[in-house]
Amino acid sequence: MAKATRTVPPISIRQRTIIAGLVLLLVALPSAGWALSHAFERSVTASFDARLTAWQNVLVAALEVNPMGELEVQDKLGDHRFHEIYSGWYWQISSAEQTLALSRSLWDQRLQPSVDGVVNNLILRPGIGPQQQALRVSERDYLLAQLEQPIHVMVGGPVAEIDREVAAFNQVLWLALAGLAIVLLLFLAVQLRWVLAPLASLSHQLQRLRHGGTCGPSSGAGSASPSSRLDSAALSSELKPLAEALNDVLERDEKLLEHSRAAAANLAHSLKTPLAVMQSQLAELPPQLAAEFTREIHRMDQVVQHHLARAAAVGTHQLAAHANLQAALQPILAAIASMAKQRQRKFSYSQLDQPQLAAIAVPVAAPDLQEIVGNLLENALKYSQQQLSFSATADATAAPPTLLLQIDDDGPGMTDEQCQQALARGKRHDMSVQGSGIGLTVAAELAHLYGVEMQLGPSHLGGLRVQLRFNL
Repeated sequence: MAKATRTVPPISIRQRTIIAGLVLLLVALPSAGWALSHAFERSVTASFDARLTAWQNVLVAALEVNPMGELEVQDKLGDHRFHEIYSGWYWQISSAEQTLALSRSLWDQRLQPSVDGVVNNLILRPGIGPQQQALRVSERDYLLAQLEQPIHVMVGGPVAEIDREVAAFNQVLWLALAGLAIVLLLFLAVQLRWVLAPLASLSHQLQRLRHGGTCGPSSGAGSASPSSRLDSAALSSELKPLAEALNDVLERDEKLLEHSRAAAANLAHSLKTPLAVMQSQLAELPPQLAAEFTREIHRMDQVVQHHLARAAAVGTHQLAAHANLQAALQPILAAIASMAKQRQRKFSYSQLDQPQLAAIAVPVAAPDLQEIVGNLLENALKYSQQQLSFSATADATAAPPTLLLQIDDDGPGMTDEQCQQALARGKRHDMSVQGSGIGLTVAAELAHLYGVEMQLGPSHLGGLRVQLRFNL
């Protein structure tokens, strides 16, 4: 058995734009922040190394060799941090065999040199100081004229100072980027609203067309009323071709529908004369044959009338049509009530002058609404045994608001398969009942044309229930 495939709904333009904007914010801003932070850290480290090198040069300038060949520091470095024990700022002078001089801050500790063996080669590197302090060290070998061996001069400073500067910068940086992200999100929301405004205008025009509003001026001579055209002049240049194409489709469909109505009328006139001639000749036939011909001619006339009514109803479909529920159906209900009384049937129905029903505008042309409900009520009356009913219920709290029309009878009812057959074109459930047998089909096709949900099922009266659900 094949597995049902799950259809993934397409991503809307709004969602695509939001996703693209979020990807930009989540990728571009962190990347820019990391690059700026890294560049600032390198700059701070380079500045710190320059300070260490400057201290190193000052220290070398203060070195002298006494007459005994011993190295002395004539001028101590003026920064008090070199005198505070384990302050993080240290200097040290050593030879290959021993330490010659050091800052008071080192106390009883020593720095580990990293000698590369090349005189005057500056080395800038991370190091470890007393109490496992992380240091940044500047060191170099110097060859003094009074000494036979080169000396190794080291100056170190705490990496914590670099870290503090970088942390302070990162705090400001990430706060600024967060603020920038908020500004960009607000700008994205405004931009999205502005960019999608033409699409919203087009959608609004289509909704107004659907609900009977007016969108723009007529497109020219012979065109439809303003309510059946999109105003392309109010749209952006990208959407104008689409609006004009939709207007062309609407105009072409209206012409086709007008042609269908004209063809239906011509067919009606063409068939009336032959049927009238056949009926006039029945008197010359034998009684039994005349009765059979009368029955078949009557059936032909009913089929023709139903098909012509269906064609005319479909031809009058309008995109923006609306009908007042009470004004459209009150005559139909009165006619069915009179027919039910003649056939000794009990017909109960909702009074459409109730406040919640009287003002309802159904999104269906009045002739089509009468055709739908009239066909269904005629079928219910035809198949009922003793009673039938009609009810109308409005639900204003639904989204969108709905109108439910329900027709019940106490006839034989239908199975699920028979319900499907009754809704099929040209099918009928019981051929023994006089009539064309396409009433349900006509109602179903018109309901489908207007997007009205139509359902058949068992009735509480014992027969068939037909439900029509309209979105208001």
